[in-house]
Amino acid sequence: MKQSRKKDGENPKQKEPKPNLVRNKPPHLDDIYACLQCGYCASVCPVYRETGWESLTPRGKVYLLKHLIAKDSFFDKILGKKAADFLTGRGRISLEEAMTKIYTCTLCGRCETICHVDIDFHKYWEEIRKWMVENGIKPPQNTIDMYNNIANEEYKNPFMEPVPKRDEWYRDDYRLPEKADILYFIGCMTSYHEYQILLNTLKIFTSAGLNFTTLGTDEMCCGAINTMSGQWDNFKTIAENNVRQIEKRGATRVVTGCPACYRALKKYREFVECNFKLLHTTELVAELIEEGKLKFTKEFKEKNLPIVYHDPCELGRISDYEGKGIFEAPRYILKNIPGIDNILEFSNNRMDSVCCGGGGGLRAVNYDLTMEITLRKIDEAIELGAKTIVSACPNCKAQMSDGVKAKKEKMINSEEKFKMKVMDVLDVVAKSL
Repeated sequence: MKQSRKKDGENPKQKEPKPNLVRNKPPHLDDIYACLQCGYCASVCPVYRETGWESLTPRGKVYLLKHLIAKDSFFDKILGKKAADFLTGRGRISLEEAMTKIYTCTLCGRCETICHVDIDFHKYWEEIRKWMVENGIKPPQNTIDMYNNIANEEYKNPFMEPVPKRDEWYRDDYRLPEKADILYFIGCMTSYHEYQILLNTLKIFTSAGLNFTTLGTDEMCCGAINTMSGQWDNFKTIAENNVRQIEKRGATRVVTGCPACYRALKKYREFVECNFKLLHTTELVAELIEEGKLKFTKEFKEKNLPIVYHDPCELGRISDYEGKGIFEAPRYILKNIPGIDNILEFSNNRMDSVCCGGGGGLRAVNYDLTMEITLRKIDEAIELGAKTIVSACPNCKAQMSDGVKAKKEKMINSEEKFKMKVMDVLDVVAKSL
Protein backbone atom coordinates (compact mmCIF):
# COMPACT_ATOMS: atom_id res chain seq x y z
CA MET A 1 0.00 0.00 0.00
CA LYS A 2 1.39 3.40 -1.04
CA GLN A 3 2.10 5.81 1.75
CA SER A 4 1.19 9.41 1.08
CA ARG A 5 3.92 11.94 1.56
CA LYS A 6 3.13 15.04 3.42
CA LYS A 7 4.95 18.33 3.10
CA ASP A 8 6.22 20.19 6.12
CA GLY A 9 3.43 21.95 7.95
CA GLU A 10 0.74 20.20 5.92
CA ASN A 11 -2.10 18.39 7.59
CA PRO A 12 -3.37 15.65 5.23
CA LYS A 13 -6.79 15.67 6.93
CA GLN A 14 -7.17 19.40 6.52
CA LYS A 15 -9.78 20.36 3.91
CA GLU A 16 -10.35 23.60 2.13
CA PRO A 17 -12.50 25.84 4.30
CA LYS A 18 -16.03 26.15 3.02
CA PRO A 19 -17.17 29.61 1.96
CA ASN A 20 -18.72 31.89 4.53
CA LEU A 21 -21.93 33.34 3.15
CA VAL A 22 -22.13 35.78 6.03
CA ARG A 23 -19.04 37.51 4.64
CA ASN A 24 -19.92 36.93 0.98
CA LYS A 25 -23.11 38.93 0.93
CA PRO A 26 -25.55 38.24 -1.90
CA PRO A 27 -26.36 40.75 -4.66
CA HIS A 28 -29.32 43.10 -4.21
CA LEU A 29 -29.06 42.85 -0.42
CA ASP A 30 -31.42 45.82 -0.12
CA ASP A 31 -34.15 43.78 -1.84
CA ILE A 32 -33.87 41.04 0.78
CA TYR A 33 -34.62 43.55 3.51
CA ALA A 34 -37.07 45.56 1.38
CA CYS A 35 -39.41 42.57 1.07
CA LEU A 36 -42.43 43.35 3.26
CA GLN A 37 -43.37 39.66 3.62
CA CYS A 38 -46.85 40.79 2.55
CA GLY A 39 -47.53 37.62 0.58
CA TYR A 40 -49.09 39.22 -2.49
CA CYS A 41 -46.59 37.24 -4.59
CA ALA A 42 -48.15 33.98 -3.41
CA SER A 43 -51.43 34.87 -5.10
CA VAL A 44 -49.82 34.81 -8.56
CA CYS A 45 -47.04 32.22 -8.12
CA PRO A 46 -47.70 29.16 -10.36
CA VAL A 47 -45.52 26.95 -8.15
CA TYR A 48 -47.39 27.91 -4.97
CA ARG A 49 -50.73 27.39 -6.71
CA GLU A 50 -49.86 23.72 -7.30
CA THR A 51 -47.88 22.91 -4.14
CA GLY A 52 -49.36 25.13 -1.44
CA TRP A 53 -45.90 25.40 0.09
CA GLU A 54 -45.24 28.86 1.54
CA SER A 55 -41.48 28.20 1.46
CA LEU A 56 -41.67 28.04 -2.37
CA THR A 57 -43.19 31.51 -2.75
CA PRO A 58 -40.90 34.47 -3.44
CA ARG A 59 -41.42 35.78 0.10
CA GLY A 60 -40.69 32.31 1.52
CA LYS A 61 -37.41 32.18 -0.37
CA VAL A 62 -36.51 35.70 0.71
CA TYR A 63 -37.17 34.63 4.31
CA LEU A 64 -34.86 31.67 3.73
CA LEU A 65 -32.14 33.96 2.37
CA LYS A 66 -32.38 36.23 5.41
CA HIS A 67 -31.51 33.25 7.59
CA LEU A 68 -28.84 32.16 5.14
CA ILE A 69 -26.87 35.39 5.53
CA ALA A 70 -27.68 36.18 9.16
CA LYS A 71 -24.72 36.53 11.51
CA ASP A 72 -24.15 33.36 13.55
CA SER A 73 -26.96 31.69 11.62
CA PHE A 74 -27.31 27.94 11.34
CA PHE A 75 -26.29 28.22 7.67
CA ASP A 76 -23.03 29.82 8.72
CA LYS A 77 -22.36 26.86 10.97
CA ILE A 78 -23.35 24.43 8.24
CA LEU A 79 -20.82 25.87 5.83
CA GLY A 80 -18.05 25.58 8.40
CA LYS A 81 -18.91 22.19 9.83
CA LYS A 82 -20.37 18.83 8.83
CA ALA A 83 -23.65 19.37 10.65
CA ALA A 84 -26.15 19.85 7.85
CA ASP A 85 -29.44 20.98 9.33
CA PHE A 86 -30.98 24.42 9.00
CA LEU A 87 -33.49 25.29 11.70
CA THR A 88 -36.61 27.15 10.62
CA GLY A 89 -39.76 27.88 12.53
CA ARG A 90 -41.27 24.71 11.07
CA GLY A 91 -38.47 22.21 11.65
CA ARG A 92 -35.18 21.23 10.08
CA ILE A 93 -34.26 20.99 6.42
CA SER A 94 -30.94 20.01 4.87
CA LEU A 95 -28.82 22.50 2.98
CA GLU A 96 -29.53 20.55 -0.19
CA GLU A 97 -33.29 20.86 0.36
CA ALA A 98 -32.96 24.56 1.06
CA MET A 99 -31.12 25.12 -2.22
CA THR A 100 -33.64 23.03 -4.15
CA LYS A 101 -36.34 25.45 -2.95
CA ILE A 102 -34.49 28.34 -4.60
CA TYR A 103 -34.46 26.42 -7.88
CA THR A 104 -38.12 25.38 -7.65
CA CYS A 105 -39.26 28.33 -9.71
CA THR A 106 -40.14 28.92 -13.37
CA LEU A 107 -38.47 32.37 -13.27
CA CYS A 108 -41.67 33.63 -14.90
CA GLY A 109 -41.46 37.05 -13.22
CA ARG A 110 -45.19 37.18 -12.52
CA CYS A 111 -44.44 38.10 -8.90
CA GLU A 112 -42.81 41.31 -10.17
CA THR A 113 -46.14 42.57 -11.48
CA ILE A 114 -47.65 42.53 -8.00
CA CYS A 115 -44.65 43.26 -5.75
CA HIS A 116 -45.36 46.35 -3.63
CA VAL A 117 -41.68 47.28 -3.40
CA ASP A 118 -40.90 46.65 -7.09
CA ILE A 119 -38.35 43.85 -6.71
CA ASP A 120 -37.17 42.68 -10.14
CA PHE A 121 -37.58 39.03 -9.17
CA HIS A 122 -36.59 37.42 -12.47
CA LYS A 123 -33.19 39.09 -12.50
CA TYR A 124 -32.99 38.74 -8.74
CA TRP A 125 -33.34 34.95 -8.71
CA GLU A 126 -30.89 34.54 -11.61
CA GLU A 127 -28.27 36.50 -9.69
CA ILE A 128 -28.99 34.75 -6.39
CA ARG A 129 -28.44 31.40 -8.12
CA LYS A 130 -25.17 32.72 -9.56
CA TRP A 131 -24.09 33.88 -6.10
CA MET A 132 -24.85 30.48 -4.58
CA VAL A 133 -22.85 28.63 -7.25
CA GLU A 134 -19.93 31.03 -6.79
CA ASN A 135 -20.03 30.25 -3.08
CA GLY A 136 -19.74 26.51 -3.59
CA ILE A 137 -23.39 25.52 -3.33
CA LYS A 138 -24.13 23.13 -6.18
CA PRO A 139 -27.28 23.54 -8.25
CA PRO A 140 -29.48 20.47 -8.93
CA GLN A 141 -27.56 17.70 -10.72
CA ASN A 142 -29.62 17.83 -13.92
CA THR A 143 -28.67 21.48 -14.44
CA ILE A 144 -25.00 20.63 -13.82
CA ASP A 145 -25.25 17.91 -16.49
CA MET A 146 -26.80 20.36 -18.96
CA TYR A 147 -24.04 22.90 -18.25
CA ASN A 148 -21.38 20.24 -18.89
CA ASN A 149 -23.05 19.14 -22.12
CA ILE A 150 -22.99 22.71 -23.44
CA ALA A 151 -19.27 22.97 -22.68
CA ASN A 152 -18.57 19.62 -24.38
CA GLU A 153 -17.32 20.10 -27.96
CA GLU A 154 -19.15 16.93 -29.05
CA TYR A 155 -22.52 18.45 -28.16
CA LYS A 156 -22.50 22.23 -27.57
CA ASN A 157 -26.10 21.84 -26.42
CA PRO A 158 -27.79 20.82 -23.14
CA PHE A 159 -29.48 17.71 -24.58
CA MET A 160 -26.36 15.63 -25.37
CA GLU A 161 -27.29 15.68 -29.06
CA PRO A 162 -24.40 15.36 -31.55
CA VAL A 163 -23.29 18.59 -33.23
CA PRO A 164 -23.85 17.27 -36.82
CA LYS A 165 -27.53 16.72 -36.04
CA ARG A 166 -28.06 20.46 -35.51
CA ASP A 167 -28.58 21.22 -39.22
CA GLU A 168 -29.46 17.79 -40.61
CA TRP A 169 -33.15 18.69 -41.03
CA TYR A 170 -32.46 21.32 -43.67
CA ARG A 171 -28.91 20.90 -44.98
CA ASP A 172 -29.99 19.03 -48.16
CA ASP A 173 -33.13 21.04 -48.95
CA TYR A 174 -31.92 24.58 -48.29
CA ARG A 175 -28.70 25.76 -49.93
CA LEU A 176 -28.08 28.81 -47.80
CA PRO A 177 -25.42 31.40 -48.69
CA GLU A 178 -22.25 31.67 -46.65
CA LYS A 179 -22.95 35.34 -45.99
CA ALA A 180 -26.26 37.18 -45.68
CA ASP A 181 -27.86 40.29 -44.25
CA ILE A 182 -30.15 38.26 -41.95
CA LEU A 183 -28.94 35.43 -39.73
CA TYR A 184 -31.47 33.00 -38.27
CA PHE A 185 -30.21 31.87 -34.84
CA ILE A 186 -32.14 28.64 -34.42
CA GLY A 187 -31.48 27.58 -30.81
CA CYS A 188 -31.14 24.12 -29.29
CA MET A 189 -34.79 23.31 -28.55
CA THR A 190 -35.81 24.20 -32.11
CA SER A 191 -32.81 22.44 -33.67
CA TYR A 192 -33.19 19.15 -31.85
CA HIS A 193 -36.78 18.81 -30.63
CA GLU A 194 -39.18 21.32 -32.18
CA TYR A 195 -37.57 21.19 -35.63
CA GLN A 196 -40.94 21.64 -37.37
CA ILE A 197 -40.74 25.29 -36.25
CA LEU A 198 -37.27 25.43 -37.85
CA LEU A 199 -38.53 24.03 -41.18
CA ASN A 200 -41.53 26.36 -41.19
CA THR A 201 -39.33 29.37 -40.46
CA LEU A 202 -37.07 28.51 -43.41
CA LYS A 203 -40.15 28.08 -45.61
CA ILE A 204 -41.49 31.52 -44.59
CA PHE A 205 -38.18 33.32 -45.06
CA THR A 206 -37.67 31.70 -48.47
CA SER A 207 -41.23 32.53 -49.54
CA ALA A 208 -40.64 36.18 -48.62
CA GLY A 209 -37.42 36.25 -50.69
CA LEU A 210 -35.19 37.11 -47.73
CA ASN A 211 -31.41 37.08 -47.98
CA PHE A 212 -30.70 34.93 -44.93
CA THR A 213 -28.44 32.22 -43.57
CA THR A 214 -27.82 30.21 -40.38
CA LEU A 215 -24.76 29.23 -38.34
CA GLY A 216 -25.31 25.55 -39.10
CA THR A 217 -23.08 23.35 -36.96
CA ASP A 218 -21.10 26.43 -35.86
CA GLU A 219 -24.03 27.48 -33.68
CA MET A 220 -23.51 26.86 -29.97
CA CYS A 221 -26.16 26.89 -27.26
CA CYS A 222 -27.05 30.51 -26.48
CA GLY A 223 -26.17 30.01 -22.80
CA ALA A 224 -29.64 30.66 -21.37
CA ILE A 225 -29.39 27.47 -19.29
CA ASN A 226 -26.16 28.81 -17.78
CA THR A 227 -27.79 32.03 -16.61
CA MET A 228 -30.94 30.28 -15.34
CA SER A 229 -28.95 27.77 -13.30
CA GLY A 230 -26.39 30.23 -11.94
CA GLN A 231 -23.50 28.62 -13.84
CA TRP A 232 -22.05 31.66 -15.59
CA ASP A 233 -18.43 30.45 -15.83
CA ASN A 234 -18.36 29.96 -19.61
CA PHE A 235 -21.15 32.34 -20.63
CA LYS A 236 -18.62 34.86 -21.96
CA THR A 237 -16.96 32.10 -24.03
CA ILE A 238 -20.36 31.17 -25.49
CA ALA A 239 -21.11 34.81 -26.29
CA GLU A 240 -17.73 35.31 -27.97
CA ASN A 241 -18.11 32.14 -30.04
CA ASN A 242 -21.60 32.93 -31.32
CA VAL A 243 -20.87 36.62 -31.99
CA ARG A 244 -17.69 35.68 -33.89
CA GLN A 245 -19.64 33.23 -36.05
CA ILE A 246 -22.37 35.82 -36.68
CA GLU A 247 -19.76 38.38 -37.75
CA LYS A 248 -18.22 35.84 -40.17
CA ARG A 249 -21.60 35.71 -41.94
CA GLY A 250 -21.71 39.50 -42.27
CA ALA A 251 -25.22 39.71 -40.77
CA THR A 252 -26.63 43.07 -39.72
CA ARG A 253 -29.80 41.52 -38.29
CA VAL A 254 -30.09 38.41 -36.13
CA VAL A 255 -33.50 36.81 -35.72
CA THR A 256 -34.48 33.99 -33.38
CA GLY A 257 -37.78 32.30 -32.61
CA CYS A 258 -36.75 31.24 -29.11
CA PRO A 259 -37.43 33.82 -26.36
CA ALA A 260 -34.72 32.26 -24.16
CA CYS A 261 -32.19 32.73 -26.99
CA TYR A 262 -33.57 36.22 -27.56
CA ARG A 263 -32.83 37.22 -23.97
CA ALA A 264 -29.44 35.45 -23.87
CA LEU A 265 -28.32 37.21 -27.07
CA LYS A 266 -29.31 40.51 -25.46
CA LYS A 267 -27.05 39.66 -22.51
CA TYR A 268 -24.09 39.17 -24.88
CA ARG A 269 -23.70 42.94 -25.08
CA GLU A 270 -22.48 42.92 -21.48
CA PHE A 271 -19.55 40.67 -22.44
CA VAL A 272 -18.68 41.35 -26.08
CA GLU A 273 -19.32 44.06 -28.67
CA CYS A 274 -22.36 43.25 -30.83
CA ASN A 275 -23.03 45.24 -34.00
CA PHE A 276 -26.21 43.53 -35.12
CA LYS A 277 -29.88 44.30 -34.54
CA LEU A 278 -31.75 41.57 -32.67
CA LEU A 279 -35.32 40.57 -33.54
CA HIS A 280 -37.75 37.85 -32.58
CA THR A 281 -39.16 35.97 -35.58
CA THR A 282 -42.65 37.33 -34.92
CA GLU A 283 -41.33 40.89 -35.22
CA LEU A 284 -39.75 40.14 -38.60
CA VAL A 285 -42.77 38.19 -39.93
CA ALA A 286 -45.16 40.96 -38.84
CA GLU A 287 -42.93 43.38 -40.76
CA LEU A 288 -43.03 41.14 -43.87
CA ILE A 289 -46.85 40.98 -43.74
CA GLU A 290 -47.11 44.74 -43.35
CA GLU A 291 -44.82 45.25 -46.37
CA GLY A 292 -46.83 42.79 -48.47
CA LYS A 293 -43.92 40.35 -48.86
CA LEU A 294 -45.89 37.37 -47.57
CA LYS A 295 -48.92 36.22 -49.55
CA PHE A 296 -51.37 33.88 -47.85
CA THR A 297 -53.18 31.40 -50.10
CA LYS A 298 -54.79 28.97 -47.64
CA GLU A 299 -57.27 29.35 -44.82
CA PHE A 300 -56.57 28.00 -41.34
CA LYS A 301 -58.54 24.78 -40.92
CA GLU A 302 -61.93 25.41 -39.35
CA LYS A 303 -61.78 22.17 -37.33
CA ASN A 304 -58.83 23.66 -35.39
CA LEU A 305 -60.75 26.84 -34.50
CA PRO A 306 -61.05 28.72 -32.27
CA ILE A 307 -57.47 29.37 -31.26
CA VAL A 308 -56.20 30.85 -27.99
CA TYR A 309 -52.90 32.71 -27.82
CA HIS A 310 -50.48 32.18 -24.93
CA ASP A 311 -47.93 34.91 -24.13
CA PRO A 312 -44.51 33.35 -23.37
CA CYS A 313 -43.06 34.89 -20.20
CA GLU A 314 -39.64 35.53 -21.73
CA LEU A 315 -41.06 37.13 -24.86
CA GLY A 316 -43.56 39.40 -23.13
CA ARG A 317 -43.21 40.18 -19.46
CA ILE A 318 -39.45 39.71 -19.13
CA SER A 319 -38.15 39.95 -22.69
CA ASP A 320 -36.45 43.31 -22.53
CA TYR A 321 -34.19 45.13 -20.10
CA GLU A 322 -36.06 48.32 -21.02
CA GLY A 323 -39.40 46.72 -20.18
CA LYS A 324 -40.60 46.53 -23.80
CA GLY A 325 -42.29 43.18 -24.20
CA ILE A 326 -43.39 41.61 -27.49
CA PHE A 327 -47.15 41.22 -27.23
CA GLU A 328 -48.71 42.63 -30.38
CA ALA A 329 -46.54 41.19 -33.19
CA PRO A 330 -47.80 37.57 -32.70
CA ARG A 331 -51.41 38.77 -32.48
CA TYR A 332 -50.99 40.95 -35.58
CA ILE A 333 -49.72 37.92 -37.52
CA LEU A 334 -52.60 35.69 -36.41
CA LYS A 335 -55.21 38.34 -37.25
CA ASN A 336 -53.87 38.40 -40.81
CA ILE A 337 -54.17 34.64 -41.34
CA PRO A 338 -57.14 33.79 -43.59
CA GLY A 339 -59.85 31.95 -41.68
CA ILE A 340 -58.90 33.28 -38.25
CA ASP A 341 -61.56 35.83 -37.36
CA ASN A 342 -61.27 35.64 -33.60
CA ILE A 343 -58.39 35.04 -31.21
CA LEU A 344 -59.36 33.89 -27.73
CA GLU A 345 -57.40 35.18 -24.76
CA PHE A 346 -56.55 33.49 -21.48
CA SER A 347 -58.04 35.33 -18.51
CA ASN A 348 -54.50 36.40 -17.62
CA ASN A 349 -52.62 37.59 -20.69
CA ARG A 350 -49.87 39.94 -21.83
CA MET A 351 -48.07 41.25 -18.69
CA ASP A 352 -50.23 39.03 -16.47
CA SER A 353 -49.79 35.85 -18.53
CA VAL A 354 -49.49 32.69 -16.44
CA CYS A 355 -46.40 30.58 -17.17
CA CYS A 356 -46.92 27.37 -19.17
CA GLY A 357 -44.71 25.60 -16.60
CA GLY A 358 -41.67 25.08 -18.82
CA GLY A 359 -39.56 28.08 -17.81
CA GLY A 360 -36.59 28.73 -15.55
CA GLY A 361 -35.03 25.30 -15.97
CA LEU A 362 -37.71 23.82 -13.68
CA ARG A 363 -38.29 20.96 -16.15
CA ALA A 364 -34.82 19.70 -15.20
CA VAL A 365 -35.50 20.01 -11.47
CA ASN A 366 -39.11 18.86 -11.07
CA TYR A 367 -40.81 17.80 -14.29
CA ASP A 368 -43.92 16.49 -12.54
CA LEU A 369 -44.53 19.89 -10.98
CA THR A 370 -44.21 21.60 -14.35
CA MET A 371 -46.85 19.22 -15.71
CA GLU A 372 -49.28 20.20 -12.94
CA ILE A 373 -48.81 23.87 -13.92
CA THR A 374 -49.27 23.00 -17.60
CA LEU A 375 -52.41 20.93 -17.07
CA ARG A 376 -54.05 23.89 -15.36
CA LYS A 377 -53.30 25.93 -18.49
CA ILE A 378 -54.73 23.19 -20.71
CA ASP A 379 -57.87 23.05 -18.58
CA GLU A 380 -58.40 26.79 -19.00
CA ALA A 381 -58.02 26.46 -22.77
CA ILE A 382 -60.69 23.73 -22.72
CA GLU A 383 -63.02 25.93 -20.66
CA LEU A 384 -62.56 28.74 -23.19
CA GLY A 385 -63.63 26.37 -25.96
CA ALA A 386 -60.29 26.52 -27.78
CA LYS A 387 -59.24 23.79 -30.20
CA THR A 388 -55.69 25.09 -30.71
CA ILE A 389 -53.22 26.74 -28.35
CA VAL A 390 -50.79 28.98 -30.19
CA SER A 391 -47.63 30.46 -28.72
CA ALA A 392 -44.38 31.97 -29.96
CA CYS A 393 -41.82 29.90 -28.08
CA PRO A 394 -40.44 26.39 -28.79
CA ASN A 395 -40.21 25.67 -25.05
CA CYS A 396 -43.86 26.61 -24.55
CA LYS A 397 -44.83 24.43 -27.51
CA ALA A 398 -42.88 21.45 -26.14
CA GLN A 399 -44.24 21.89 -22.63
CA MET A 400 -47.87 22.31 -23.65
CA SER A 401 -47.63 19.45 -26.17
CA ASP A 402 -46.53 17.24 -23.28
CA GLY A 403 -49.45 18.64 -21.29
CA VAL A 404 -51.93 17.70 -24.02
CA LYS A 405 -50.53 14.15 -24.09
CA ALA A 406 -50.81 13.93 -20.29
CA LYS A 407 -54.40 15.20 -20.46
CA LYS A 408 -55.30 12.58 -23.09
CA GLU A 409 -53.83 9.84 -20.89
CA LYS A 410 -55.90 11.05 -17.96
CA MET A 411 -59.06 11.02 -20.06
CA ILE A 412 -58.42 7.71 -21.80
CA ASN A 413 -61.29 6.01 -19.95
CA SER A 414 -63.55 9.02 -20.08
CA GLU A 415 -66.60 9.30 -22.30
CA GLU A 416 -65.57 12.86 -23.11
CA LYS A 417 -63.59 13.38 -26.29
CA PHE A 418 -60.53 15.56 -25.96
CA LYS A 419 -58.71 17.09 -28.91
CA MET A 420 -56.27 19.96 -28.72
CA LYS A 421 -53.46 21.10 -31.02
CA VAL A 422 -50.44 23.08 -29.88
CA MET A 423 -48.76 25.24 -32.51
CA ASP A 424 -46.20 27.97 -32.86
CA VAL A 425 -47.26 31.21 -34.58
CA LEU A 426 -44.88 30.37 -37.44
CA ASP A 427 -46.44 26.91 -37.80
CA VAL A 428 -49.73 28.68 -38.48
CA VAL A 429 -48.12 31.07 -40.97
CA ALA A 430 -46.36 28.30 -42.91
CA LYS A 431 -49.59 26.28 -43.29
CA SER A 432 -51.29 29.34 -44.81
CA LEU A 433 -48.69 30.09 -47.51
